[in-house]
Amino acid sequence: MQTHLDLPIWSIAPFLAIVLSVAILPVLAPRFWHRYHHLLLAMFAIPVIALCAAVNYHWVVHSFVDYVIFICLLGALYSIGGSLLVVGTPKANPVTNLAYMAFGAIIANFIGTLGASMLLIRPLLRSNRGRKHEVHVIVFFIFIVSNVGGLLTPLGDPPLLLGYIMGVPFWWTLKLFPVWFFVVTSLLGIFAALDSYYYLHDPDFRGPMKQELVKETIQITGRWNLALIPVVMAALILPQAIPHEYEMWRHALRATILIGVVYVSGLITPKIVRTLNNFSWEPFKEVAMVFAAIFATMIPAIKYLELHATQLGVQSAWSFYWLSGIFSGILDNAPTYASFFALAQGLGKDVVSLTLENGTNISETLLTAISCGAVFFGGLTYIGNAPNLLIKAVAEDEKVKMPSFFGFLIWSFAFLVPVLFMTAVLFFE
Repeated sequence: MQTHLDLPIWSIAPFLAIVLSVAILPVLAPRFWHRYHHLLLAMFAIPVIALCAAVNYHWVVHSFVDYVIFICLLGALYSIGGSLLVVGTPKANPVTNLAYMAFGAIIANFIGTLGASMLLIRPLLRSNRGRKHEVHVIVFFIFIVSNVGGLLTPLGDPPLLLGYIMGVPFWWTLKLFPVWFFVVTSLLGIFAALDSYYYLHDPDFRGPMKQELVKETIQITGRWNLALIPVVMAALILPQAIPHEYEMWRHALRATILIGVVYVSGLITPKIVRTLNNFSWEPFKEVAMVFAAIFATMIPAIKYLELHATQLGVQSAWSFYWLSGIFSGILDNAPTYASFFALAQGLGKDVVSLTLENGTNISETLLTAISCGAVFFGGLTYIGNAPNLLIKAVAEDEKVKMPSFFGFLIWSFAFLVPVLFMTAVLFFE
């Protein structure tokens, strides 16, 4: 079976294989993944690149350009987040912990969920050290800061960045504020109740044990990096002023500014800051290789969805929300967003359609459902979004006994999924 674009149906298999590999191998075979992931990814990606280039090389060029912009932005946010050091140990109680969560949910929209997670996780851990029950703090941090908080700008989460690259206006995501506010405040309320319960039943933590810790004033070192955030936003917005016929110049300018941000961030940040943050480019290199393979192999999947959208029976906002969400939670939310984005485009115009930067249209109702599903459900498992495993590793390094993969699922089904179900009822039914 072949499409009229001469792409065989089996050409989708490498994309699925990569997504499954990313989801499973780092958990079940971490040593094998660490040593051979670059070879495995290349083995899947190279045949697809050759096939697509033979059919229409413009597809490959377009996907490569999208990847470069995507990875440059991730790199800029990663560098900024890793160059900000928060020191100080405020007294942990339900109020200060709630402040951490709320602040993280807000700044995630400016420095990304990855940057916000890196900035806040270590001071949060220091603040709560010595508690009998502290796992819930890290779990809700993953829910709120590492995932659902980053819904309001393309800087917030990789799926939304993909949407911006595909033509969604930069400020369109601000329309999602009512959904963001409902989910964030609901999770904050549940966390406050749970944290208050554990706090009141842990008198040692509130008494002598906590008094042994030195209280320091909160300080942020590397603050000049904050001045780079507007530069990142300008890199995304200003090149749009260049006429569409000079699109490659637009992309070149955007990539140059973002690479410059990475360079300047490294230049102005004291070495001790990155040392204390355990900053390393190695995790980023792995992410860059994974996304390179994803961008290469998702071309046939996207083209297939564009052609066969009306035959798949997925048409309502409810189904788009749940399916994009579930796949985001068990696989990876960025390629899942891209796939359902293509599926929604293939359904044609809606009563309320959004005109993309390239002149095509997509249903705003469906785009809202896809955006919320991809971002919110990233917290369903450890592998749904890039910061999740990073936060788990940092917490375990600080001697916090984190839940297993399936243990985390119990937490998410107990607290996250009910909120996401209510979100579906209120906004997408």
